[in-house]
Amino acid sequence: MSGLIRWSGDGEATVVAVDAIQVTVRSTRPFPPGAPAQGTLDEALPFTLKVAGSRKEADAFVVRGRLVSATVAVREAFARAATGVNPS
Repeated sequence: MSGLIRWSGDGEATVVAVDAIQVTVRSTRPFPPGAPAQGTLDEALPFTLKVAGSRKEADAFVVRGRLVSATVAVREAFARAATGVNPS
């Protein structure tokens, strides 16, 4: 798994950090605080991120938020993406 996120509508992101259900991603687009950012992780796992905030950093946006109603599979996939561990 690569940790690639495809946002619903348009845009992409990569997972930067995960702490339980708190997620930080580097995104091609910003989201306002409180917005539900919907996407798919690694083209297979749909999720919703309740955005806490986003800020411009170089050529991307750092978006922080909380996974909403995430299954165990989604939480584990985010954790693997953040550490760069690929299952064999």
